[in-house]
Amino acid sequence: MRLAYLSIGRHVHTERWIRYFRDRGHECHLFTVQPGPIDGVQVHDISTAAPLKPLRYWRSLGVLKRKLRELQPDLLHTHFLTGYGYWGDFSGFRPNVLTVWGDDVYVTPHENRLKRHLAGRALVNADAITGDSKDILRDCVKLGADPRRCYEVQWGVDFETFRPGRRSDARARLGIPEDAAVIFSPRSFTQPYYNIDVIIEATAALLPRYPRLHVVFAGYEGDQTPFQAKARAAGLTERTHFLGRIPHEEFADHVAAFDIFVSVPSVDATAVSLLEAMACGRAIVVSSLASAMEWIEDGKNGEVVKPRDVGALSTALTKLIEDDALRARYGEKCVGIVRGRADHATNMDRVERLYAHLVNGAEFPRELTAIAAVP
Repeated sequence: MRLAYLSIGRHVHTERWIRYFRDRGHECHLFTVQPGPIDGVQVHDISTAAPLKPLRYWRSLGVLKRKLRELQPDLLHTHFLTGYGYWGDFSGFRPNVLTVWGDDVYVTPHENRLKRHLAGRALVNADAITGDSKDILRDCVKLGADPRRCYEVQWGVDFETFRPGRRSDARARLGIPEDAAVIFSPRSFTQPYYNIDVIIEATAALLPRYPRLHVVFAGYEGDQTPFQAKARAAGLTERTHFLGRIPHEEFADHVAAFDIFVSVPSVDATAVSLLEAMACGRAIVVSSLASAMEWIEDGKNGEVVKPRDVGALSTALTKLIEDDALRARYGEKCVGIVRGRADHATNMDRVERLYAHLVNGAEFPRELTAIAAVP
């Protein structure tokens, strides 16, 4: 098939998705305003110049429509509901699959009536909608999506790369002793709702009791400078490491090297990094979001705390720092859960068969269950 993707460029989620279908032998094209090279994929820059954002947006829509007419793909797959989702909808191209990511559903459509209208329109008109949690798909339905066309699809994990017992020299490179407990936070520095400041406060409270504790931050986007300043002010200096953006091909080395994975945002879909940490058998602390609790059950395979609750986070971290056996037990349970649901190739195979169904009427992948059928 000739597949056209409309998505955020230079982003690991976009690139992983497209590379799978490139490797399956499909002709893949990416339309984006953030162009960057992807081997074997033709990347089309649809950005335009204009003094006002609405005018730039309108002109880029014109470029997109013209390029789609020239290319005549079999299918358009739009990623991210707001922004790119509007372009995909107004392009008029069908079939159009829409994949939602997170704050494009949870946050942006609720900022004003226009964004709510545009998001609802894009959801109503999509031929199929995929999301990585039941929770985010239910929110799509609240915005107007047909629940019979909303399917849970995981971005997925490469279990050959992310696995228990993976050898790693990440500790040695950072000068962290093998017997020191290490807390790892890989969430973005871009938005306040990722609550990096809460992690800094909670871990700073632990230092007097655990002076050998190390904390590693590796936000894949955004400016880490303000958080470095917060860490210094909180007394987290010698044993705190800010690594910036870790290339995805190196990410498994860091997940495997550290003891406790922390992700406590106030808003989020299913974080791929969470699934990758589960696959490596790490002990995990997450916030009490419905999407995270589809994977982590408090006291069963991890610790769950309320967002922005510094005291609860410190307590959960203390529990895991002090109990090696508990960390191991949680990790073992996580491996079994994630391997049963989040294999990358399995999920992408379902999408490939969904494409074939929409393009030429091939049999629908029965493993995809519409959210309307989920209790």
